[in-house]
Amino acid sequence: MTSPELLDETLASIPDRRNLCTPGTLDESMHVVGQRIHPHRLRVLAPLAAAPHLSCVVSSLELGDCALAYVQYGHNVEIDAGVIAEHFLVKSTLRGEGRITCGDHAVTSTPSTIITTSTTERTQILMTPQCCHLTARISRPALEARVAEKLGRALPEPLRFERAVRADSDFGRGWHRLLSHICELSASAPGVLASADVRNQYSRTMIEMLIHSARHNYSSALEEAEAERALPWHVRRARDYVHTHIAEVRSVADVAALVGVTARTLQNGFRQALGVAPAEYLRRVRIQALHQALVDAGPERSVTELMQAVGIVNFGRYAYYYRRQIGVPPSVTLKRGA
Repeated sequence: MTSPELLDETLASIPDRRNLCTPGTLDESMHVVGQRIHPHRLRVLAPLAAAPHLSCVVSSLELGDCALAYVQYGHNVEIDAGVIAEHFLVKSTLRGEGRITCGDHAVTSTPSTIITTSTTERTQILMTPQCCHLTARISRPALEARVAEKLGRALPEPLRFERAVRADSDFGRGWHRLLSHICELSASAPGVLASADVRNQYSRTMIEMLIHSARHNYSSALEEAEAERALPWHVRRARDYVHTHIAEVRSVADVAALVGVTARTLQNGFRQALGVAPAEYLRRVRIQALHQALVDAGPERSVTELMQAVGIVNFGRYAYYYRRQIGVPPSVTLKRGA
């Protein structure tokens, strides 16, 4: 049996008080937690004679592609969940201490960290008697589908989150505020969460927060995609044209006319969006194109010939620009390439 004092302490973090469950035996606890989070093997790290009953507290709330579950066992226990392939478990330790191991990577779980499990490695969890977890179970297919949608392409490898994040980081503070809000809403206004649409909206918010605020192996690609979408249309079109037609571009005015804006509009757009004037951007792209041509050229080619091939007509000035940007004269790069 679970003491009233223990229940009083945990009520603030209970996802749904209406389905609060206190299984007392090993088999009951393993069955209840397995249904609400993930099937697993459970072992009490004490002689059964010394610990005939668990002081287990379990509560969960389904939110669509996500779910919240509170678990405390009241004893030293070891949980072997195997490979949790279909879900990420984002585990917040509210009290006490434990250890979470995914594959060969073990992390101590404390209230100062938030730990996300792997979907490709075996997960083992150690919890002490005082340790209690508020676990968010997130659908892996839903998360990966959303990342792929934002990137506009299929993911070449599984989504992997940074294993441990500080609870006082921006993500940690935002995540805990969101989960606390959901638990408080479930307690004070349960009728609101009776709507599947409302629950699904909270699920989508959790997924978006994970994708954009928790670091993972697609974070950089998403940031680049976001920055790309934020570019004004005329800046994006001018930039793309410069990269694909560098040998044909003669001036910023030509690029502006092709895009359909004034030179001043293009100037302002580049400075605001890219932090550089279009003339300087054009120069950098041309130098980089010359550098690649020099690296790839055979011994029969000349620097002047290659400069002309990328649209350079002022050879002396661009030799100076090249050395300033690359660090060596064009002739040195050509000799190294050859």
